[in-house]
Amino acid sequence: MNDCGVEIKGLIFDIQRYALYDGPGIRTTVFLKGCPLKCAWCHNPESQSAREEASYFGEKCAACGACVKACAAGALAMKKRAVVRDPRKCSACGACAAACETGAMEIIGRVATVAEIADAVEADRPFYDESGGGATVSGGEPTAQPDFLFALLEEFRKRGIHSAVETCGAFNNSLVSRLAELADLVLFDIKHPDPGILKELTGANLEVVERNLSNLIQLKGESALIARVPLIPGVNTDETSIEGAAVLLMRNGYRGLVHLMPYNSMAATKWQKIGRGGEYRNFGALEEDTIAKIVNQLREAGFKTFINR
Repeated sequence: MNDCGVEIKGLIFDIQRYALYDGPGIRTTVFLKGCPLKCAWCHNPESQSAREEASYFGEKCAACGACVKACAAGALAMKKRAVVRDPRKCSACGACAAACETGAMEIIGRVATVAEIADAVEADRPFYDESGGGATVSGGEPTAQPDFLFALLEEFRKRGIHSAVETCGAFNNSLVSRLAELADLVLFDIKHPDPGILKELTGANLEVVERNLSNLIQLKGESALIARVPLIPGVNTDETSIEGAAVLLMRNGYRGLVHLMPYNSMAATKWQKIGRGGEYRNFGALEEDTIAKIVNQLREAGFKTFINR
C-alpha cells in the first residue's frame, strides 16, 4: 500500500518461472506491460502497450463465430474462416476470449496487486535458495510503472528475495536514486552506441540512457549492474558498433560482465497475434562466427561476456 493506504496495483502480462537468463541463479521473472520504446526487433511486442489488448491466434481458431457474436462493440468479423478485428472498436473487454472454446482469443495483460505477485514469486523460494536466484522484474519497461515497480522491490526485500530489474535505460532520471536503493541488481541494455541509429530504430534518446547508466554506476557500483547487448544482424553486430558499445560502457565507469543476447525470429507469431504482423521485421540469421568475433572483440577490450541463448 502507498502512504495513503491505497493498495498499489500494476498491469502485468506474464510470470515466467525457472528463468535462467534474467540474472543469477534460477529466477521467477515478472513481465510488466508498457514500454516507451518501439524497438524494430522487439521480441515481446505485446509488452509495448500500457493497456490490456486482445490477441488472436489463427491456427487455434475453429471459425465457429462465437467470438463475433459475443462482441457487443461489433469489433470482430469473420472473413474467409478467420476473425478480423477492428482495433478502433475493440476495448479488450474480454467477451471474445470468454466465448472462445479453443483458446484462439486471449486478453493480454491483467491487473495484479503487489501481494499477489510477491506470493507467486515466493512460491519458488526453494529454487532461489538452492541456486542463488530470485525475482526479476522485466517488461516492457518496468520503470514505466514506477510506483508498482518500487512497491514490488520493497516487498521482495522484506521477504528476503533477491531482486533484479531489466531496463532499457530510457526513463526519467528522477527514478534513478530509488531504483538504485531498492534493486539488488540492474540489467541494463545497450542497444546501439550511435544516437541517430538508436533513435531511428527504438525511439530512445542516447543522452538519457547514458546519463541513467552513469548515475546508476555511481550510486550502486558496477558490481550491482550487468550490461546487456542485444545482437541484431545488420544493426549493431559490426565491429564499429561493438567498439562503440565498449567505449560507451568504459567512459561511464563500467568494465564488468556483458551479456550478449543473440537475435532470433521467433517473435513473428507474437506480432501476428496482436494484429501487428505487418510491422514485424525479420533481421535474418545471426551467424555463430559473428558471435565469436564479437566475444573476442569485447574480450580484447577487457570485458568478460556471457551469451544468453
